[in-house]
Order: sequence, then structure tokens, then C-alpha cells
Amino acid sequence: MKLAVTAKLTAVALAGLVLAGCSIFDDEEPTYKFLQPFDQQVQPRVVWDESVGSGVGEYFSHLNPVTDAERIFAADREGVVAALNKANGQAIWQVNLLDMLGLESGGFWSSGEPVRISGGLTFAEGRLYLASENGDVVVLNADNGELIWHAQVQSEILADPAVGDGLVVVKGATGEVIALDAETGEQVWDMVTESPALSLRGTAAPVMTAGGVFVGTATGKLMVIIAENGQPAWESRLAVPKGNTELQRMVDLDSAAVVSGGLAYNVAYNGQLAAIELRTGRTVWTREYSSFQNLIMAGGRLFLTDHEDTVSSVNTDGGVEIWSNTDYTGRGLTAPVRFGNYIVVGDSLGYLHFLDILSGDTVGRLEVGEGVYVAPVADGDTLYLQLRDGTLLAVRI
Repeated sequence: MKLAVTAKLTAVALAGLVLAGCSIFDDEEPTYKFLQPFDQQVQPRVVWDESVGSGVGEYFSHLNPVTDAERIFAADREGVVAALNKANGQAIWQVNLLDMLGLESGGFWSSGEPVRISGGLTFAEGRLYLASENGDVVVLNADNGELIWHAQVQSEILADPAVGDGLVVVKGATGEVIALDAETGEQVWDMVTESPALSLRGTAAPVMTAGGVFVGTATGKLMVIIAENGQPAWESRLAVPKGNTELQRMVDLDSAAVVSGGLAYNVAYNGQLAAIELRTGRTVWTREYSSFQNLIMAGGRLFLTDHEDTVSSVNTDGGVEIWSNTDYTGRGLTAPVRFGNYIVVGDSLGYLHFLDILSGDTVGRLEVGEGVYVAPVADGDTLYLQLRDGTLLAVRI
């Protein structure tokens, strides 16, 4: 499995790797478990596939599709954004932000530099929100792709924007949290979280709920910011740096918080899975897990993919592990998604794996060819996934 890293400018060699979107482990021979026979109980199949731009290539990205009642929206790194019919994949509209923003700014993009979309997509109230590594925050009309507003911030944005309370909140790659007015794009407030010398490339998407903005930091903390004024309410540590090298001491919190029933759940790399009281920030329970992927909640359980590609189910009441599946070590699994009675993960070698939600056993598998780099999107009886080459697939059982 590859872990891309972000380094401060003083670490020139490591920064070079980051700017190239590479991994510090690229020279190592890949080691992963080969697929084993299993009891096939479900038969997933592709019902349609379409291309949306040129994808994300080999760059680090969590660029994800999103859906509404009738449409699925997807984008590529270069600036193509499209809406398709969920039922059959037929195009509804498509725009190119490279052209759109170039005209808007009087030639800002005339050099031909790609938009480098990496944060998003987020859908809310008829609008699409996305952000870029160039610091762009863009809002489009979901009905026709027309530009509503475009703002630039002084930060590289890698994670999905959060929308709520009249704000659009983005988190920068080096710790900045920036709130923009949802109607105008004007900056309302900003604050900077701690950023160590070395961290994983990728930031936790902010989560807005109950008047707060939940953000993970590169120092292993979950922080809550008051949405109204940008002031911190509390922070809770999920990981403590250990070891003699900066690499060993990385403790990023890159998973988006899951908020439910007065508690926030989150997990840190080289740290812990924790349940934290919303009102006070008090830690209710912790369990030893290490992950940089989003976790999900379903049926009173948490599901997560750890940094060694073990998929686990954990009870929310005390954090007791119910099952774990270690069949996919080293295959570069995505975050899990619930799809009916199954937990589904994709892998970087081009497969979707369907696990029984109660036992964790593999009960289905689908080869999709190109590597799966981001968690699929479950919507009703269909699973949508975007591949590195820009292919968008609809899968059903």
C-alpha cells in the first residue's frame, strides 16, 4: 500500500515527492494478498458505464461522485464536470472549468495549467460544490452546470467542502480551515490548525452539524469550531506521536467525523478509534485502530478500513469489535460503504469486494479492471464508482 506524504518547505526532498503526487514507498516491491476462493452468494454486475473526462490518473485524490434523486454528478482532475442520468448513464450536461474560469478571470488559466480538482464533489440544495489543489472553490448550478460563484483561497484543498449554516467550509492541506459565505463566496473567517513537519497527504473533510464544524488535524486531534464565528469550542486527542523519526511520528486524523446520538466518532492514523461527547469533548471510549480512511455507521455499528487494509465492524456501545476481515492486506482498499446487507470496498488492483454485514465474510466480487481509488456511492439498488481513468460505473446485484 502507498502512503503519500506532505512535508513543509524545509523538507525539500519530501516536498518534491508530494508535488509529484508520489509515494515515499514507490521503490519497494508491492506486497499484497492474492485473492482467495470464497462462497459466492451474490452476483454483482455492471449495468452501464460512461466516461467523465480523463479521471485522476496516478495522482493522490479522493475526488468522488455524488447523487441526487435522478442524477449522478462526477468530475475529473482536469476540470470536466458532468451530470448523468442515474438510470442509464446518459449525459444531461457537461462543462469544462478550465474554459469557464479562464473566461471568468480574464485569462488566469491561459497557461494551460489544469484545474486540479481534488476536493468534492459535494451536493446541497441544488448546487454542486468543489475545490482544487490550486485553491479554487467553485459552486455550480446542479440543473445546468452554470457557474454561481468562484473564489480563491490561499491553500491547497484536497477534501470535500462542507456546506451548512449559510457557509461553505474548506480545509487546506497545511491545516487552514476557511469559511466562505454560501451565497457570495466572500471569506467569513479562517483559522489555522497545527501542522507538523511531516504528515499524510490528505486532509479530513470538515463536517458541519449542530452549529459546529468538526475537523481533524495533522497532529491527531478532533477539533470543533463554532460555525458562527470560527472560534474553537474544544479539541480531543486521538493519537500521540511516538517513535524516533518524523515518519514514525505521523498521527494524522484524515477520517471525517461521524456524528450521531450526542457523540462524535473518529479514528486517527497511528492512533485510536474514539467516541467523544459532543457537548464537552470528553472521550467516552477508545480502541486501538489506525486508519486514514473515512469510517461509516450502519445499524448501530461502525465500519472501518485500517491502514493495513483490514476491514472491521465495531459496536458503537463501548467499541467492542464484532468482526474483522484480513483477506485483503496490501491491496489498497477504499473506505467502506454500506450497500443493503453488504459492506463494499474497492481495491487499487481493480476489484470490488462484497462482505456480509453481519459476519464480515466475502460473499461477492466484481472485477472492474482499472484501480478503484475512492469509496463507491450507494444509492438505492445501485452502486456507483469512479475509476482512475475517468470511467463511471453503475453496479447492481
